[in-house]
Amino acid sequence: MNADFKGFQESKKRFSALPDQFFSELLPFIDDINELKLTIYLLWNAYTQGDFGTAFRLADVLLDQRFLDGLQDEDGEIEACVAQALEKAALRGSLIAAADPDNGEALYFINSPRGRQAAALLIQGGDSSEQSAIRPTLDNIQPNIFQLYEENIGTLTPLIADALRDAQESCPEEWIEEAIQLAVKNNVRRWKYVESILTRWQEEGKDGANRKDNQEDHRRYIKGEYGEIGQH
Repeated sequence: MNADFKGFQESKKRFSALPDQFFSELLPFIDDINELKLTIYLLWNAYTQGDFGTAFRLADVLLDQRFLDGLQDEDGEIEACVAQALEKAALRGSLIAAADPDNGEALYFINSPRGRQAAALLIQGGDSSEQSAIRPTLDNIQPNIFQLYEENIGTLTPLIADALRDAQESCPEEWIEEAIQLAVKNNVRRWKYVESILTRWQEEGKDGANRKDNQEDHRRYIKGEYGEIGQH
């Protein structure tokens, strides 16, 4: 694996957030390099998906060959290596382990409010299959709408993340990106403003949208049609 790092590029404004508690309460005590890498990897993966309630399977991690190439695997048993790192993270408390009610397969959640809630629902008989089967990989790091929202609009709350996922299901992702850009351009950094643009495009067709339409959205928002919406 090529470790010749050329340095961070300041022109790239894409960043991933790690909880401060990772540095103060976990980093000083993790003494296994594979557990450390796995913990950071899953935090990044959940953040990239915009959902810290994501359930991770061993098979999900095994799909990312670039990540696997960086693990210390002296015995050549990469699957056992990853499984051990998952178990160590669960024992430490950074992950929560639960069993898939359908097949007994081990599932792992980030030990966060969303992760604890998702694990509890699963244990009570919930369905893990509703979550997206698509996972980001280190070879395919693409800016997503969750990062775009945080960089341009505001904090990504669970409610906003759910709204963004709903928007993804009902319209093309490039529409969401363009609507966010319009919100920034018009200096109305609110999710409901973005949502109003998407709704109009869905109802009237985006091809017919022009500057006048966008100005009309802005005027209607400012004058109170969406005035009952407070933050985001």
